[in-house]
Amino acid sequence: MNSTEAPPLPGTWVSGVDIGTGAWSVGLLWFDRAKGRMALKVGAEHCNAYGTLHGGAMATFADGQAGAVIEYHEDDPEGHTPTISLSVDYLAPVPVGAWLVADVTLLKVTKTMIFTQAVMTVGERVVARTNAIYRNVPGKVSL
Repeated sequence: MNSTEAPPLPGTWVSGVDIGTGAWSVGLLWFDRAKGRMALKVGAEHCNAYGTLHGGAMATFADGQAGAVIEYHEDDPEGHTPTISLSVDYLAPVPVGAWLVADVTLLKVTKTMIFTQAVMTVGERVVARTNAIYRNVPGKVSL
């Protein structure tokens, strides 16, 4: 069910990187960089035995949050910003078929680190909040 159609939400949505993690992936993410947002259409492949988004899938989605606020150059092998720390507070279940949206805030950038936070929603309902720290690759984000 991974959607190749843009989210039916206001904004300028463009398809981004297919977040692959080996044999398992959350798939294609959508970005609205003008508003610092990213989205994922939740499919059955993302769900646990209870039919809601698996916590690991939500964490994998959350790990891409820097992509909503940092300009990436996919062809640049030096451009990868490894995750130093990621925390997720799970607040409500996310059903299959829902559009999960992360509103991402770039908190701070130093020479070596990028700090972000996000609030994840389905419609008007808050379902999670996250905090992440990424390694800042030289030349990636200017101060």
